[in-house]
Amino acid sequence: MGRKFSDIAEESRAGWSDEARSVNTAARQVFSAEINQRAEFGAEIARLRRAKELTQPELQALSGVQQAEISRIESGASNPTFSTVEKLAYALGARVSLTEEAARA
Repeated sequence: MGRKFSDIAEESRAGWSDEARSVNTAARQVFSAEINQRAEFGAEIARLRRAKELTQPELQALSGVQQAEISRIESGASNPTFSTVEKLAYALGARVSLTEEAARA
């Protein structure tokens, strides 16, 4: 049987310098935050769609955004363009805005 990826990755990291470990940790934190933001955004699109009692194909018809892309966005697996976000927001009767987040520790 083959080796597990996690074992190979751990072996690779064992030879890293302290600087490489530090860079990797910072990159993982940024990546994790981005993934969480995508998931939160997708959940909000899905919530708005359901509140309007729309299916994904119905939202496609209203927005012009392909149903498959709507599915990827709702699952957090997509990084939509601003244009796509605007189309979805308009179709859902919402608007795009920035809000200040709570201070980070």
